[in-house]
Amino acid sequence: MTQSASSFRQFVDPSCFEILESDRELFEARLAGFVPPDAFDAHAHWYDLRHIGADGNPSSDSERNASATSEVGHDAMLTSMRRWMGERVVQRGLYFPFPVRDLDCAAANRFLATQLADHPESRGLMMIRPQDDPAEVEGVLREFRFSGFKVYHCFADRPQTFQADQSEFLPEWAWELADAHGLWITMHMVLPRALSEPANARYIREHCLRYPGARMVLAHAARGFNASHTVNAIAELTGLDNVWFDTSAVCEPAAFEAIIRATGTTRLMYGSDFPISDIRGKALSVADGFMWLYRHNVDWDAWPHGRPTLVGIESLLALQQACRTMCLNDRDIERIFRDNACDLLGLESGSPKADVQRQYNHARTIIPGGTQLLSKRPEMFAPQAWPAYYEQAIGCEVVDTSGRRFIDMTSNGILACVLGFADPDVNAAVIRRVQLGSMATQQTYDEVRLAELLLDIHPWADMARFTRGGGDAMAVAVRTARAATGRDRVAICGYHGWHDWYLAANLGDEGTDALVGHLLPGLEPTGVPRQLKGTTLPFTYNRLDELDAVIDRYGDELAAIVMEPTRYTDPEPGFLEGVRSRADRVGATLIFDEISIGWRLCLGGAHLKFGVTPDMAVFAKSISNGFAMGAVIGRESMMSAAQSSFISSAYWTEGVGPAAALAAVTKMRTIDVPAHLREIGSRFLAGWQTVGKRHGVPVTAGGRPELVTVGFDHPDANALMTLFTVRMLDRGFLAGGGFSPTLAHQPRHVDAYMTAADLVFPEIAEAIEQGDVLQRIDGLEKHTMFARLT
Repeated sequence: MTQSASSFRQFVDPSCFEILESDRELFEARLAGFVPPDAFDAHAHWYDLRHIGADGNPSSDSERNASATSEVGHDAMLTSMRRWMGERVVQRGLYFPFPVRDLDCAAANRFLATQLADHPESRGLMMIRPQDDPAEVEGVLREFRFSGFKVYHCFADRPQTFQADQSEFLPEWAWELADAHGLWITMHMVLPRALSEPANARYIREHCLRYPGARMVLAHAARGFNASHTVNAIAELTGLDNVWFDTSAVCEPAAFEAIIRATGTTRLMYGSDFPISDIRGKALSVADGFMWLYRHNVDWDAWPHGRPTLVGIESLLALQQACRTMCLNDRDIERIFRDNACDLLGLESGSPKADVQRQYNHARTIIPGGTQLLSKRPEMFAPQAWPAYYEQAIGCEVVDTSGRRFIDMTSNGILACVLGFADPDVNAAVIRRVQLGSMATQQTYDEVRLAELLLDIHPWADMARFTRGGGDAMAVAVRTARAATGRDRVAICGYHGWHDWYLAANLGDEGTDALVGHLLPGLEPTGVPRQLKGTTLPFTYNRLDELDAVIDRYGDELAAIVMEPTRYTDPEPGFLEGVRSRADRVGATLIFDEISIGWRLCLGGAHLKFGVTPDMAVFAKSISNGFAMGAVIGRESMMSAAQSSFISSAYWTEGVGPAAALAAVTKMRTIDVPAHLREIGSRFLAGWQTVGKRHGVPVTAGGRPELVTVGFDHPDANALMTLFTVRMLDRGFLAGGGFSPTLAHQPRHVDAYMTAADLVFPEIAEAIEQGDVLQRIDGLEKHTMFARLT
């Protein structure tokens, strides 16, 4: 046998693997409690040494009985790995041939299929080459029921295949087949800097978008052998719905951490990379490249502080460290080791699936109303169907507690996440603050920086106060206005929260029915002191005559005019100016509630777009992109009055809210978020109307592109929307009567939503024709929201 043949055998022949008792002891001490039982291996090789070309053949019959021992399949793998993993050895997985340039692929695929026939709990990938005939490949797929393809650079038609572009070894026809049949593709990318090579990242993004049915799995944590190559470029792949990663043979934690940070815990899968797992060595980042340390290329005897162990152990230790750094719990780890791969392959994972409806029904018995926010109650969307709880929310994708994935095409955090869920820049600022301490005897200077930033964006304002929510911030603003003016009554136009000062608008006459006299139907004032009756006086948006009626009766008693400068409707010419002039005339404080609309129409408050400045403006929700924060800014003459009233709360001084808001507003200063929202919202509105027209369904489309409302123009509109929501859930979308676009939404999300709606609308049309919409939703019609004045 030649020296090269002997060296190659060290990597593929289990009889050559040196597995020591110290390896088993290390695994038992450090990893046995980390690897879950019944794990699933998403990247391992089964092969016959005779198929790996001449170099894989035994040197003589005396050295090996080829017919008996050349097969490295299920039994040989378990025998080898059990020597160091013991009872934690992984017994099922996704397997594929071992790649070498001269591989007999047909024989290798047949061998794999034969092995899999005896192990129905496992699955296999077919090894393919660019020169293969697509029709023949499709026939083999059907015959052996492979789950997809394994592609490898060694099949590229060039001498130095490590310099191959992905298109040189992953042919277009493979993408087409994968897209058509929902196949898994495992790819080991090359080029020196892996994912950090612009050509690689561009290729993956372009092809995953072009072929959404394909399931791309980037081997070795996107070939993160140099961790920085994955860390620095993972953002290029965020938002792609059909990209996953495996952990195979990566021996440093940073690449895993980057993937978890960017995509959560549902897209990373454990892979052993057997037989590489059972050789002694480790891959290390070296400058802008990497190096494999083996027994034969390092003088270990000259180094007293460490001995080499198995690649499989090194990779598990790295994954364990990544899970610790990212603060993952046992359920997260089970997903990485088992559930993610099983879900992708359509296999039973063995993990109990949460029943979201049962969870919510239980919650209602111990939490009044079931949730803390009316707008998040499942009954507002689809009773006994809407997923009440999420486990992960990143970008515009939500994973519920049962593991189902949805694209959120509704309110996206009740308007709070204008940048998308878990924005990486905002999260980074928050994580830094948490790690350095989020609460202390003092406050963080971030609140001063935030105040300066808000005042710079709104040059009419002089001072800022902060809370940790919109309702509290509105209460601060109204209290401050009352303190500044010495008056009690407030005129309102819009929705401003749950506090007594606001719900007093619904206090009717004594002895009347609970709803009689309600000016804001649906917001019950139970528990609000009746002595507050008449202190909050509503008027309708764009109706100066109604405001004039309030002023005629109570003008010299008005502490403030509180209103949303806009929501779904633009102000008519002169409306906001008229409100401003009336506030000045009667000495009332003009307060603009920008909690919902702020940052959507322009940078800062929507009032900047309309050129009308208030005395105070209130922000929350989008200002901090999903973290608790509220802000009141205003003129010094008004804001200084806050000192004359007791307005104070311990948790208004914690550090997470200011850190999040500072990061979010800073980002919104560098990116034209409103332009993106207009593009996405306009596409949505046009698509909704087109689908309705195509199927003869009377639809409504309103609001504005940045804050869309949709519905059905029919007496049973509420029930029809419930039916639509239920059917869209089955197609992977959270859908309802409104859509608040975010920076994370892309045109493809809107297009996919409309494609799904196109499949649902025939039933909507049929339900209208037959008049049986309530029967189709078992009589469980969604609840209606309260009426708004804007």
